[in-house]
Amino acid sequence: MPKKQSTAAQRAREAARQGAKYTQALRTAEGPTADVTRPDDGFGGHEFEYESSTDLFRCSECRVYEVVARDTDGPMKPCTGLVGYGGDTERVYLLLAENPALPYSYSATLATRACSTGIGRTPRFSWRDGKLLVESAPSVVDELIRRIEHLTTPADHGHMPLLASIDRLTAGAGRAVLAENYAAYVAEYGEPR
Repeated sequence: MPKKQSTAAQRAREAARQGAKYTQALRTAEGPTADVTRPDDGFGGHEFEYESSTDLFRCSECRVYEVVARDTDGPMKPCTGLVGYGGDTERVYLLLAENPALPYSYSATLATRACSTGIGRTPRFSWRDGKLLVESAPSVVDELIRRIEHLTTPADHGHMPLLASIDRLTAGAGRAVLAENYAAYVAEYGEPR
């Protein structure tokens, strides 16, 4: 006999089938008491997304399915992080400052190149005022820097560097930048939906 799902879980599953992120929909359905700023907010750090081919929910970071991550009726097993992080659950951040001499913003290019390495990602609200915050793990951050530090774009007389600087930040400092970026977003556009 299948387990009965909570109303919040049912609404989250339906929202995910409509294109929303499952974990975010479930957090919203659970109300303001679900603290999304803590690493363990009941989801073990996982970010589940709906996978239509299997009709299951899979973590976008460690690629484990929710049914595997959940110990029967107990808590979630902690997310091991991005597969490329090698199971390193610690986080560090890089603050990439875009070259101010560029004629327009290359934020999408920077974010895509950092994510395509498989050892870095750009969390939500990571871009503001010409600076992009990239999350990585201590064990692979040097390799990430090596892969992105010399990115260039064609210019009138050769190539121009995309980056003016790369600053390493601790996990706490990176989360503080994300909080500032979020506050700036809310002040300008209102609460995200």
